[in-house]
Amino acid sequence: MEKREATFRIKRFNPLKDTKPYYQEFKLTVFKGMTLLEVLQQIKDKIDPTLAFRAFCRSAICGSCSVKVNGFPKLACKTQVITELEKFKTDTLTIEPLDNMEVIRDLIVDWDGALKKMEELKPYLIPDPKVVPQTLEEECKVLPQELKKYDKFTDCILCTSCFSACTAVNIDEKYGGPFQLARLYRFAVDKRDALKGERAKIGYAYNMWNCVRCEKCADVCPKHIAPVDGIMKLRGISIEVGLKDNPGARHVEAFYKSLLESGTLNEVLLPLRTKGIKGIIENLPVGIKMLLKGKAHSPILKPIKEHKSLVKLIKVAMEVE
Repeated sequence: MEKREATFRIKRFNPLKDTKPYYQEFKLTVFKGMTLLEVLQQIKDKIDPTLAFRAFCRSAICGSCSVKVNGFPKLACKTQVITELEKFKTDTLTIEPLDNMEVIRDLIVDWDGALKKMEELKPYLIPDPKVVPQTLEEECKVLPQELKKYDKFTDCILCTSCFSACTAVNIDEKYGGPFQLARLYRFAVDKRDALKGERAKIGYAYNMWNCVRCEKCADVCPKHIAPVDGIMKLRGISIEVGLKDNPGARHVEAFYKSLLESGTLNEVLLPLRTKGIKGIIENLPVGIKMLLKGKAHSPILKPIKEHKSLVKLIKVAMEVE
């Protein structure tokens, strides 16, 4: 059995006695197949019983053991220690609590704020009486192609890894959050739900357009859900229900219009169509540099050779979506 010595640099903080967080190192012999949760439990059982962390199912289902490993949110019960050591080419792993939430003690963070925000978005089925039977004698069937629209978003285990990695959460207190907005989308496309597209208005109220599509939530999700996908689709629904008076929606429509007109992106008209005169003023310095470098094109573009085929493809894709 493969064994090696490893150092675990754990961020500690006990608000009852510590004025600020500090790091404490623990050295252990680890073996192939050993998880980070086993390491934490071994430290607590044999070295320092004061170490505080969350854990429950040990099966990557409950999401309670989420921590940061060398800066990346991960489930401790799912994370193989030797795999991480080899990936980072090191003998030391730094273990920290998740970001964007208050630390209660050591590796335990306060989930209340994140879960309260989810609760405000009403992430539960509000039955549509026109679809959902009023009695238990009837069924409300959901066809496979209907379930496919939101199936993967039902796999969220509320580990808050995506919430920890989200930059928008860090800078905007009103932002709904990645797993929260993805769950909102899950019900927006459920045919049994009474609110349906109206849920996009809730997402709009919780600044879903502030998502910069950095894909961090997709990178760290242990269930490979990619909350950003749900947020992007929820934005599309918001445009469909008429919520277009914002830079994000106008930017999307400007892209779409540009492709329909010529098959290429009209970078000259894009700022104007997105932000009006303000957009032109904001992008003027860049525009001047592009002109001087010969990079700026005419605001009137000739359609590409395959323009008609591209337009057909776009419209088919929109119908399928």
